[in-house]
Amino acid sequence: MDNFEWAEGYNKRLGLIHVDYETQKRPLKDSAHWYRGIIESNGAGLHDV
Repeated sequence: MDNFEWAEGYNKRLGLIHVDYETQKRPLKDSAHWYRGIIESNGAGLHDV
């Protein structure tokens, strides 16, 4: 959890990973896949935004 989540509790879902509280599974959100591409391309994909 980051500071925003501490302030909001579990009302808002923030971050790059979704937590399913019932199964405890943690699939990556679309934003995590996008960020992975930015990291792998050393920022080259930022010019496409």
